[in-house]
Amino acid sequence: MKKHRPKVVVDVFYLYVAQTGIKTYIVTLCDEILKKNNSDFEYIISPNYQKVKQNQFFRGKTAKWKNILFQLLYFFRKQVVLPIISYYHQASIVFSPDILSPIFAKGKKVSVVHDTCFWDTPEHYQRLWLKYYLYFLEKGLQKNGEIITITHFSKTRLHQLPPFKSIPIQVVYQASGLSESLALSDLKSTTQAAYFLHVGVLEKRKNLGLLIQAFDKLTKMEGYERLRLVLVGQRGPRETLDDYDHLVELVTTLRLTDKVDFTGYVSQEQLASYFQHALGYVFPSTNEGFGLPVLEAFSFGLPVIISRQGALMEVAGDAALILEKNEAESLIQSMKLLVDDPDLRKELGGKGRIRLQEFSAEKFFLSLEQAFKEILKR
Repeated sequence: MKKHRPKVVVDVFYLYVAQTGIKTYIVTLCDEILKKNNSDFEYIISPNYQKVKQNQFFRGKTAKWKNILFQLLYFFRKQVVLPIISYYHQASIVFSPDILSPIFAKGKKVSVVHDTCFWDTPEHYQRLWLKYYLYFLEKGLQKNGEIITITHFSKTRLHQLPPFKSIPIQVVYQASGLSESLALSDLKSTTQAAYFLHVGVLEKRKNLGLLIQAFDKLTKMEGYERLRLVLVGQRGPRETLDDYDHLVELVTTLRLTDKVDFTGYVSQEQLASYFQHALGYVFPSTNEGFGLPVLEAFSFGLPVIISRQGALMEVAGDAALILEKNEAESLIQSMKLLVDDPDLRKELGGKGRIRLQEFSAEKFFLSLEQAFKEILKR
């Protein structure tokens, strides 16, 4: 007699618009599900993963009406469609990698809360939208809900928030998302001079103004004039989050237009090229739930500089330079260290590759399934 396996409904609707970390999380999860033949769970991925992944209707720079349409469809799916799917399949778990769980559903409701940005920086979000979003998030977890988060730093912060004090929270580290083939690629860089790199959506919390100011002062010093700075990434998804115009204005004011490259969105192959040929990766962010680009940099043996921020320090371990303070002078000194000391670059690159072993896709998926087992025991 065939053993009954608990059913897990995985909601991937948010992949229509997902960027950066949540996109990598969903894609890695689905790819692992599809290649796993002997799982203890039966997975129902909804809607169709391949179709959503390829769909471009809501991606890129979209009209306002498209953004409104997606939000309406998103809330309707969460509160109406997903509950119906969960009862139809008699789900044991309804898994939402995109934070929001439905208020009603069959089985346990599990949300992946990646960070606490909604509560830490509410001014970066439209007030009415945030009010309704947090209402549904809290209501969805109050009855039969649990949380998975991606660092112990985020777990601590979540437990400090009144709505989540009594909700069980588990930590499952996500994977880096970069394949070995990309890490070993030998693409030529479009930037010939030595350059520092940052990859990510150009949001205010990324603190890229500090990076540009520090870079400006560094390149005014003798021996560092030929350095370049490459900022890979799109505008922020909403006007309240976006920092692109300010950053371009800052570069223009400091007369750095011939030294700072804004690449916009690039393909995975181009991204691999930028990582592979960079002098170092700089991540001065003030608010992160994980810091995926740290692992991407480690994949290429790239030395990394990070801010003194809890999640980034947890992910990087001892494999990165940590700023004493989130100030320009501290960042300048760290960047100078990487430029001047090739042995240090090599040492950090080696430590990064070792640290990366803790964040493999296989380990992520096994840890997630173990979390599901523990959730179903409660």
